[in-house]
Amino acid sequence: MLFFIYCIVGMQVFGNIKTDPHSQLNNHNNFQTFGDGILLLFRCATGENWQEIMLDCAAGKECEGSGESCGSSYTYLYFSTFNFLCSFIMLNLFVAVIMDNFDYLTRDSSILGPHHLDEFVRVWAEYDPGAT
Repeated sequence: MLFFIYCIVGMQVFGNIKTDPHSQLNNHNNFQTFGDGILLLFRCATGENWQEIMLDCAAGKECEGSGESCGSSYTYLYFSTFNFLCSFIMLNLFVAVIMDNFDYLTRDSSILGPHHLDEFVRVWAEYDPGAT
């Protein structure tokens, strides 16, 4: 949901910025389409050069198809809040997975009990009836 909202806002605010093959906003990384926007946000969420992407979206960049100025003065707020929220959510998911696994391993059902030993002795007796 976070990616969807930020992608729609990014398409509206940064969708007209001219792409440049030598910058971070190129033909594959931009906000011109929804798919490209989601991939660009995923790239930012993983921390891959998101500062350069933010600077390429800043106010004063050239627009696609016209000589006007594109970008936004809210670029820094947009990318900073996105990265903060993504790292907050990812950290919580990471901790939740660890806590869930810890809970699973410390349950009584995961600990071997006397009934497991009885079952082992019974099965072993089938394969070694002479108890050698």
